[in-house]
Amino acid sequence: MTGSELRIQKLDRTSQRALTGWLADAERAGIDLDDVASIERAYEAHFDAVLDTPETQRADPTQVLTMIGMAMGEYVQRRSDVSWHVVTDTDGSDLALVGADEAGVLFPADLVADNWNAGQRGWLGEFAGHVVAQLGAEKA
Repeated sequence: MTGSELRIQKLDRTSQRALTGWLADAERAGIDLDDVASIERAYEAHFDAVLDTPETQRADPTQVLTMIGMAMGEYVQRRSDVSWHVVTDTDGSDLALVGADEAGVLFPADLVADNWNAGQRGWLGEFAGHVVAQLGAEKA
């Protein structure tokens, strides 16, 4: 597989259960999947909690960041013409949002993790709104 090749597949039962689980975890954590401000608050609150924890005692943030990424992805999916798929690239397979023409792919968990690793704050709501705006009118 070359760097530009992607294999896009519909969600199977296992991947659908995984997505459903991530979204249920987000809701249990108090995230409203229809409110991007709620999703951003969860990201910012986790950022604050980690900064308030001594570095040697910090837990791996991957689970929380993935949950927030899936919540952000679901927010975008509910408002645009993208759908969840399993996408395989040179890094492996992951849940991603794919446009109807399969020309655009967004890996929301990776996006959240990348911004986290860069120390970015205050970006999530604006970014999600921009993506929805770029993808056209919201779903009815």
